Amino acid sequence: MRFTMPWILEHPADITDTQWLIVRSVGFAVLLFIVVRFIVPALRTMLDARRQTIEETAQQVADTMDETARARDDYKDRLEHVADEAERRLAEAVEEAERMTQDIVNEGRKQADMIIAQTRTELNRERERAMAHLRIEYAEDVIEAARYAARQTLTEARHAELVRSFIRDIEARS
Repeated sequence: MRFTMPWILEHPADITDTQWLIVRSVGFAVLLFIVVRFIVPALRTMLDARRQTIEETAQQVADTMDETARARDDYKDRLEHVADEAERRLAEAVEEAERMTQDIVNEGRKQADMIIAQTRTELNRERERAMAHLRIEYAEDVIEAARYAARQTLTEARHAELVRSFIRDIEARS
């Protein structure tokens, strides 16, 4: 037995070249049929599934990239407007504080005016009471002076002295 290399296309000596060509051609045709009939569709199915998976993944990546870009742009817009919004809110707060300050000042002025008006009214009442009290005291002093003068004998000198004394007493009280 002699060893022959399998990749060398030699046929056994008892087969003619034509027979060898026919066997090889039939074998090749069967192999080609098996490959075309079974392997190619299976490969095509696998390749189609893989292509579809790749397309879906590519679409998902594209969608994710678009969504990320939109989110980035949205955040960018928000960040750009944050300073404006903060400035606007700060201005509103300052305006509100000024308005509230003015309201408080106005309310304080109203209350102060009311207190001043009440105080003036009370002062006027007290002044009127004091004047009435002074009139009563003055009348009582006049009556008392008249009683005192009536008790004393009234001479001209004595009368002048009593009047001077009475005037001094009144001036001392005022």
